[in-house]
Amino acid sequence: MNKTILQLLTVLALGTATVAAEKPRGLTGPYGFLSSAVMGPQAEETIRTRIATMARDYGIREFQFYDWFADYSTPVAGDHWPTPYFQKGRIDRRTIEISIDEIHRQGGRAWAYVQAIGSDEKDLEDPQQDIWKLRNAAGQWHWHPPGAEKPRFPTYFANAAWAKHMVSRWARRVKQLGFDGIHWDTLGKIAGDYGAETAGIHAFLKTARPLLARHGLRQTMNLVDMAWWDRAIVREQLEFPYVESWSDATTKRYYAEMDHSEMAGTRGVLAMYATVAVPAGQTAAEVICARHAEAQRHNLVYLIVGDGARRMKTEYWPDTVPLNEAENACLQVVP
Repeated sequence: MNKTILQLLTVLALGTATVAAEKPRGLTGPYGFLSSAVMGPQAEETIRTRIATMARDYGIREFQFYDWFADYSTPVAGDHWPTPYFQKGRIDRRTIEISIDEIHRQGGRAWAYVQAIGSDEKDLEDPQQDIWKLRNAAGQWHWHPPGAEKPRFPTYFANAAWAKHMVSRWARRVKQLGFDGIHWDTLGKIAGDYGAETAGIHAFLKTARPLLARHGLRQTMNLVDMAWWDRAIVREQLEFPYVESWSDATTKRYYAEMDHSEMAGTRGVLAMYATVAVPAGQTAAEVICARHAEAQRHNLVYLIVGDGARRMKTEYWPDTVPLNEAENACLQVVP
């Protein structure tokens, strides 16, 4: 074969391989979580058994680590640190690393929860660098939670510049711990200009994805109540769609979007707490089982199981309860 042609074919093959390597694999199975409640000092056998139980009994392959970091600007702080939100309890680096190792042994992936717009620093606004405080419709700087006597952290406007800041702050440490990607959490619509906020979120994702890829990391994002939804952005910039729903109307819209022909072949995650939009007279188990079944009909998995054979109750994920017999009956994987 002509040497020039051979070189050209080699270049084309390498280019094809690069594109294939960058193409998202999508959702690999049911989605569960590990909260800060189970990240303290524990026996290795306890840690591994918890992960194995979630993988074996509930088929979970995607594991989100919720509130694992030292604070909203600091990934790790030595070998252990207080939980980030309430600054109580303890998180051990060793527990995180063992958990991730067992997840990989079970064929799963570990996602590092990071608050995309949060920070523990109060002086980051820099117009010359295009970094801005996130201001609400009243023009006020948004702190979370709003209205609290002592809000926990300030927020910044998500855009390309903020994505660069966040990836530089988090990616290296996240990779060192063994995580497979970052789950960018959000707080829903906040900015007074929703159009600008949408454009900013999209720019954030477009900028962050290739920067994370340099570290061998992927990304997802919580599109709270379908905020900033765009099919092309979801398909091209996210490993899979993830929506935290606070109403039946949002959930129905999510189902409709996932059923759209443009989303064919895409699977996603529905997070909707068992205390939200509960029909009169229904038990938590009935709500959970119904949502679990309906989500599957729309290429979604229902996020409810975490910390072993337990489930979430509210948006504060460490506050879990054991799965009861009825819940296990519909959520467990049939051998």
